[in-house]
Amino acid sequence: MYKLVVLVKRKPGLTRQQFKDYFETKHVKFGERYLPPYCTKYIRRYLIPQSNPMTPNQPPHPDFDALVELWFADEEQFKAFQASVAGEADVHLVVEDEERFQDRNNVYRYLVEEHQSWGPE
Repeated sequence: MYKLVVLVKRKPGLTRQQFKDYFETKHVKFGERYLPPYCTKYIRRYLIPQSNPMTPNQPPHPDFDALVELWFADEEQFKAFQASVAGEADVHLVVEDEERFQDRNNVYRYLVEEHQSWGPE
């Protein structure tokens, strides 16, 4: 499995709920349009800051509001997806939509290598 993780910060002035509502009702449609057939799984996880009991004097810091996971069968599928997006004439529509609810200067993408210690796969 090949996974891309994207950390997303909401646009200043939006509440967490407004950010989530926009993502789930409007922006998710771009994923439905562009991800198949390349992506096998598309997950959005909304972060809820929590205090760390190991550092009680440190307040929770909401650096990001969502963690998005894009799962691909392998590196070839990921590369095919990247090429397909780059070749889309209307990819600017995705960027314009992201600018409505994301702080695009604070969105970070990572390929991740997973190692499972225990539990169901």
